Amino acid sequence: MTDETVRYRQLKEVLQVTSDGPACDAVLGQLDEYVAAQLNGRDLFPLFPHIATHLDGCLTCAAAYGRLYRLALADQNDTLPVLANPPQPDLSFLSPTPAAASLVDRLRTAVEKLDNGWRLRLSADLLPLLHPQVVPLRASSAEDRYAELLLALEPDQSLQTDIPFKLLVYRDAESAADCLVEVWVQPHGRAWPHLAGFTVTLQLPSHTHQQTTNAWGAAAFERIPINQLGNLVITATE
Repeated sequence: MTDETVRYRQLKEVLQVTSDGPACDAVLGQLDEYVAAQLNGRDLFPLFPHIATHLDGCLTCAAAYGRLYRLALADQNDTLPVLANPPQPDLSFLSPTPAAASLVDRLRTAVEKLDNGWRLRLSADLLPLLHPQVVPLRASSAEDRYAELLLALEPDQSLQTDIPFKLLVYRDAESAADCLVEVWVQPHGRAWPHLAGFTVTLQLPSHTHQQTTNAWGAAAFERIPINQLGNLVITATE
């Protein structure tokens, strides 16, 4: 094969090069090796024929090669530029943020002990801490209306505070803006069936609701506006 034939074939291959994703990705993935071989004085065409041809016909990859070559050459010659006064990076996002008050801490400030009972004041910053980690669904098909649990204050959390009751809030499937609020009064030393007769009051900006607990210590309140939960005050008295 004559030199003229070889040059013609190479020119044809260069003219047929197109800038497409897979071909460019393959070339860019080997540019480090290509530049390293060039800086070591290797003959590039026998080692990387496809890369050499591609760089002759693809302006995008050729520009990437040029930047990499200049950087590698400067590094080899120890001539990389050094900033006299480099700006300090902003690493504030790595700084530890003040720890948010725990649920127990917030509950201790939200609970008030009364002479004959207890009062809990919910707030907008307390509600997110009451969101259940896993949203359980009620098993009974008869209770599908109140299947989605929105908020929960469980007994194990209450035992660390002065709150002797459990709070469960369920979305009302028949009215998406409303919910069912269940309060279970559970004073220490008292158990079923001796939990009846506690007066539970729900005070909202728009209404006040009141129920008496049954033998299980439960009082349920329907049609409570979800958007008013952040201002809900729950009082349980005997």
